[in-house]
Amino acid sequence: MVTVLTAALATVVPGIAQAAAPPADDDFDNAAVVTALPFTAQEDTGAATKAADDPGWCSGYAAAGTVWFRYTATQDGLLRATTAGSDHRTLLSANTGTRGGLQPVADACDYGTGPAVTFRATAGTTYSFLVAGIDAPGGALSFALDTVAPAPNDTSANAEPVTALPFARHPDLSVAAAETGEPESSCVDDEGQPSVWYSYTASGAAQPLTARVEGTDATVTVYAGHSGADLAQVACARNNSARPALFRSSPGTVYAIRVTGAHHSYGTFTFSLAETPPLNPDVEVWPSSPTVFDNVGFSASSWEQIDLPLGGTWDFGDGTSAPVGTETVYHRYTADGVYSATLHATSPDGRTATVTQSVTVTTHDVGISKFTVPSSARQGESKSITVDVTNTRYAETVTVVLSKRSTSGTEIGRLTLQVPARATGKVRFPFAYTFTPDDAAAGKVAFQAEVQLAYPSTDAFPGDNEAISIATTVKPPATRIVAV
Repeated sequence: MVTVLTAALATVVPGIAQAAAPPADDDFDNAAVVTALPFTAQEDTGAATKAADDPGWCSGYAAAGTVWFRYTATQDGLLRATTAGSDHRTLLSANTGTRGGLQPVADACDYGTGPAVTFRATAGTTYSFLVAGIDAPGGALSFALDTVAPAPNDTSANAEPVTALPFARHPDLSVAAAETGEPESSCVDDEGQPSVWYSYTASGAAQPLTARVEGTDATVTVYAGHSGADLAQVACARNNSARPALFRSSPGTVYAIRVTGAHHSYGTFTFSLAETPPLNPDVEVWPSSPTVFDNVGFSASSWEQIDLPLGGTWDFGDGTSAPVGTETVYHRYTADGVYSATLHATSPDGRTATVTQSVTVTTHDVGISKFTVPSSARQGESKSITVDVTNTRYAETVTVVLSKRSTSGTEIGRLTLQVPARATGKVRFPFAYTFTPDDAAAGKVAFQAEVQLAYPSTDAFPGDNEAISIATTVKPPATRIVAV
């Protein structure tokens, strides 16, 4: 049925310009009555006014002129109202009740260019539709009302069965509505939003499952049970959350899964249910070649957000352990050896994984135990300098570099010897040095000894690899007295 609504004729006074009259359905009490569906109407709302008691619950926009349409549902089902085709931005809402006591219909509010509302109507209930201009009173308005076929799985009683995993669907929430008595979800802010339903019956062994929505602002909630009052929430997740809904199925249990829209974001999106991938954490151990002097860092992570935060235990392979945390765990080994460090990881939904990493602890450590230089000498005189090196771990090829302490750090000798590993004892590196005129001119000279290991060995405790001597007093050469 197509209706063209006209404004009431104003009284014409010759010679005086007349203001446009408001449309006939300008006030709630004069709402245009819809007697049959489908219904469409076109009218000019440019002169529409706003009553003081017009409801303002629908949005934060300033509603300008309003017009009204009224329909009494003849049967239960989905109704859709829209102002698509209007030449201006509009606000559209559905209400029940009488003037002064109007109540909003859940989720029946939309605004912008061509807004539409879809809701579940009850036979015998009268619905009043407010249409308002946004910021400006109006213009050429198109209003349409009709029934729409609901999504086949619009109610929990008609949930679509999940017959095999992985499972994916692209539900259309624009032909869905909230049903009376839907169970609450801790992830849904407005239970009046439209929803569709799926059901899954777990078979075989218990398995971790992932339910998610991607592509729109929607929510997925998993319940244990068939429908109605026996549903108990198991897990839920929002589309804008990094983690989907994770749960572990129990054989024979029926799970009801509700996909709920939000904020009129009913475009194309995907709902999926699949077995959760096995837990496969990454393990990092550093440094790569630790010594007994190092605090070895152990960290566990995963690229999959659904795996985090990881829990479990670190077994360091030396009889000690520590809980897994979000921060790096540190451990010091007391002896060289090859250790099997094992991560026993657990994900938030109960999946487990074991990862073993070999840690080889090797400590090379030599040191200067004694550095002997002469207390005094004369220019031109050659004297002994010795460096004693200790080593208690591995046989090493050791080079001692002897330098004269000065601004240039002049090297005066280098000696390489094999130094066996001994619980006690030392190896002496002998040097000889002839004191120079520069030494005599300065009056003293100090020496530096440095221990170096042959590549690729690296000393784990370099603090005792250098020694600086007390300065040797250097005098001019002795004067020979010749007898006459």
